[in-house]
Amino acid sequence: MRTVAITGISGYIGNQLLQRLDRQDNVETIVGIDLKQPRSSSSKLKFYYRDVSQPFTDIFIPNKVDSAIHLAFAVKTTHDHAHARRTDIDGARNFMEACRQASVGHMLYMSSHTAYGPHPDNHNPLTEDSPLRPIRSFQYSWDKGEADSMFQDFAKQNHNTCVTIIRACPVIGPNASGTVSSGMFLPIMMRLREYDPQLQFIHEDDIAEIYLTLLKLKLPGIFNAAGDGSLSYKEAIAAARKRCIVLPTYLITLLLSITWTLHLQSQSPPGGLEFIKHSAVISSEKLKRATGFKFHHSSRDALMSYLNTQTQ
Repeated sequence: MRTVAITGISGYIGNQLLQRLDRQDNVETIVGIDLKQPRSSSSKLKFYYRDVSQPFTDIFIPNKVDSAIHLAFAVKTTHDHAHARRTDIDGARNFMEACRQASVGHMLYMSSHTAYGPHPDNHNPLTEDSPLRPIRSFQYSWDKGEADSMFQDFAKQNHNTCVTIIRACPVIGPNASGTVSSGMFLPIMMRLREYDPQLQFIHEDDIAEIYLTLLKLKLPGIFNAAGDGSLSYKEAIAAARKRCIVLPTYLITLLLSITWTLHLQSQSPPGGLEFIKHSAVISSEKLKRATGFKFHHSSRDALMSYLNTQTQ
């Protein structure tokens, strides 16, 4: 991995990877693609201002990219679904095409546990063999599931390319302020009276180390990634010391439906409630067996590492 390309390099996880790849002696060049300037600097970085919904083969080929990580994704909910899909789906397609034409040997895609979908009949913990059942009513889940399937198809059709898919739970840590994961902790939170699902988190340091590990080992396949253990939604609210409004499901659904339809809020469409109704707990055992990786932070520790920064 002499030349590593990262789409979405200026985002939360991209920034973590940039800092770590900068310290790797065997990495000579880091090719970054984003619409924002990276927050960290590196003498190895060659940054390109490019929307991933536009082709970027012309970046990969001359830079002789040998490993590429696709992080670019519309992570925040939006009323403009068409724009989000250009980033999510067209971006994934452009990434795969750039890798194909540049003969990239190893490509990694950051998928999500939301691709499994929050369903009452989930056989938790979900393994990599569990079916993908993303929910159409929540754009992020649906697009992650579709893009995940696209990468699986690419792997089947391109046997000379090592394709690695990482299905991660929400990433959080000391630097997570302003991210989607931190956004779930509003000043006043809502809980559905009838539900208390289990939540998982992965620490920002652990997810970055997992990417480095998989890059070095060049392991193909699908790997779940979540910090050990889980905690209930009630426990997460208590840990965050947030005020909480408890209402019946039908009432919160009605409120979200009205406010979302009238564009009075952009936090979540009604479909987002499914994730505080039903658990989608994933198992990281395959990752541990294949790589020997040991998580340094449990789900609870990862969450607390962020919450502690909010009280300082």
